[in-house]
Amino acid sequence: MHAIVRQGNGKYYISAVFGYYRDITATDDYEKYLQKIYNQYWIVWDAEMKRLIRWNTFTQNTKEIILQILIIDSNQDNWNKNDDGVGCVDFLSKEMLDSFLDKNDQPEEILEKCRQMDAGYIYEEVQEIKEQKDIENLEWASGGFHDARIAKEELLQDGTLYLRFDGTWGCEIEVWFSGDLEYDTSSRNPDDYDPYWYGSTIILKDGFVYFVDDTDMSVEQITEEYCYFKARHMKYRIIPD
Repeated sequence: MHAIVRQGNGKYYISAVFGYYRDITATDDYEKYLQKIYNQYWIVWDAEMKRLIRWNTFTQNTKEIILQILIIDSNQDNWNKNDDGVGCVDFLSKEMLDSFLDKNDQPEEILEKCRQMDAGYIYEEVQEIKEQKDIENLEWASGGFHDARIAKEELLQDGTLYLRFDGTWGCEIEVWFSGDLEYDTSSRNPDDYDPYWYGSTIILKDGFVYFVDDTDMSVEQITEEYCYFKARHMKYRIIPD
């Protein structure tokens, strides 16, 4: 698993992700609800990749919900986690992490295992949707395009359709469709309809990629009532806020 770690004001870095936890101590239902939101954090490298740190999912001590981390590679094959997705890579544990995370000097043998796990990973800003794991990665990074809207739509001279989405939590997203292109965005025309998406579905079928502005869709369900795209190729780029 890898993520864009947002530092604010457009600054960010790329890190492997080694764990995810939520510290829930409240007994009151509403306080539990708040802690589930604000007391969740990820275990990542610091900006210099010298030590492991806790990184909160959302900015603390604010009434706004500001996402601070964007998962760009969702692979958790080497994780031990519970049904809520809480856990870490198989050579760590919460007890082990709690024993050294707040220290400047951390166990070198653990840091070396983390470096080995991270070795060889290269972040490519522009990704293409080719298989199911690519769909999953974009869903993680975009939050399923919840609250997104098409801020820019342009048909380029080579026939490629360019879109820029804003409203997605923590980022904007550029998308390109090319090859036997078919699309209809009229149902999200801001002059007539609500431009903001609740969710999305991406489908790979018969050599095409389909992208539509609703959840749990099938190709057969897509009609002109939806904002949808169909093409041979779909590429995207995440632009952290």
